[in-house]
Amino acid sequence: MKRLFKQVYHLVHTHGWLADWVYQLARPGKRLASRWRKWQALRHPVTPEALYPVRQLTGLHGLIIGVTNICNARCVFCAYPRAVDAKELKGGVMSFAIFKKVVDEWRALGGDNIDLTHTVGDPLIDPGLIEKINYGFKTAGMKKITFITNGILLNRNDNYRKLIDAGVSEIYISTSGVDREDYEKTYGVQHYDEMLSGVHNLLRYNRERGEPTFIAIRFRNGKAPSQIIAAKEFQEKIRPFFSARVRCNFTVDFDNWGGLIRQEELTGRMRLRTIDNDTNIPCGGLFSFMVRFDGSVRLCGCRFKRSDMDDMVVGNIKDRSLLEISQSPEAWKIIEGFYVGKRPETCLDCTLYSPVNAQFVRGRAQRINGHLTGTTAPVSGDVFQ
Repeated sequence: MKRLFKQVYHLVHTHGWLADWVYQLARPGKRLASRWRKWQALRHPVTPEALYPVRQLTGLHGLIIGVTNICNARCVFCAYPRAVDAKELKGGVMSFAIFKKVVDEWRALGGDNIDLTHTVGDPLIDPGLIEKINYGFKTAGMKKITFITNGILLNRNDNYRKLIDAGVSEIYISTSGVDREDYEKTYGVQHYDEMLSGVHNLLRYNRERGEPTFIAIRFRNGKAPSQIIAAKEFQEKIRPFFSARVRCNFTVDFDNWGGLIRQEELTGRMRLRTIDNDTNIPCGGLFSFMVRFDGSVRLCGCRFKRSDMDDMVVGNIKDRSLLEISQSPEAWKIIEGFYVGKRPETCLDCTLYSPVNAQFVRGRAQRINGHLTGTTAPVSGDVFQ
C-alpha cells in the first residue's frame, strides 16, 4: 500500500493536468475534513478533567527548537516582514549553551526527534547550525532532525554538502516555483538564482550520497501546479531527482496568521483558508511546544500575530525545565481558557484551529503510558498541505 501511494504521489506531481485536478479537489476536501473534525469534537466533547492528565510534554510528542527567528525573505504570506517593519519582533540566534540545555532535557524525557524551524526565520542563517546538528546526533543521540528553509543560503559555505554529510533526516524547502518574476513577487527578495542553484545542488549531492536525506519542495505557489511542472527549470533542475526520498507538493490554501494576512496581499491563485474556529474546545496545536532562540517556551510553534513574545509564552528554560513548563499553571490556563471562549490573540482568527477530541486524548494517553513502559514508537508522515 505504501509503495502504491508513492507511485500515485509521483504521478500526480509530474503530470500538470492531474496535479491541477487533484489540488482543485483538495480545497473543498480540506474544508470537509475540518468540519468532520469539528463534528467529532462536538459529538463527544473532551472535558478539562480528561485533558489535564495528558497536557505535559513527553518524548513522543515532538519538540520545535527554533534556532533563529531571523529571515532573509519577505514573503507575502508570512507575518515576518510585517512584524519586522512594525519593530515588534526581536530577532536573534540561539546560543549553543541554550541549545544544549534544551536538547539534553528533551533527551532525558525520551525525545529523539527535533525540528529546528522557528515560527518565522530560516535555520541556515544560524552560523552554528551544523555544530548544533552534530551535537544533536552524535552527543545527544537524536534519531531525527528536520527543518524548513527557503533555500537561499544552501550554497553558502557549501551548506548543501554539510547538511547531507551531517545526516539531517528531512529538509523541507519553501519556495514559490521556478519563475523569477513570480518568485520575487511572492518572496519579496531578489535571490531566485541563489535559491534555484542551491536547491539543485542539494538534490544532486543527496543523490550522489545515496539519498540519506528525505527532501520535499513545498511550493507556495501563486501559479497553477501545471505551470510549475511544465517550466523548463523544473524539468531540468528538480524533476530528474524525484524518487521515494525526494518529492514536491503545492499549497492548497494559506493561513492568515491570526487575521494579519489579507486576501488582497496574496499573489496570483493564492487563497486564504476560511475561518472555522468558533468551538469552545482547546486546539490540538496547544499541545506542541516551541523553544524560542532565547529559551522562551511557547505553546504552538505554528503562528504568531504581532510578535513571538506574546501571550503564548509560558516560561523560559533558563528558569524551569521543559517538563515543569509543560505542566505549569501558565500553560494550563491558556488551554483551559478555550472552554470559556478566552483565547490568546493569535488564536482568535486562526485558520489552523483543530479541536481536540476523544481520539486525541486516547492517543496521547496511550503514548504517555506506552512511553513509560517502552512499548510505543513515534510515527511520521507527509500529506498534502
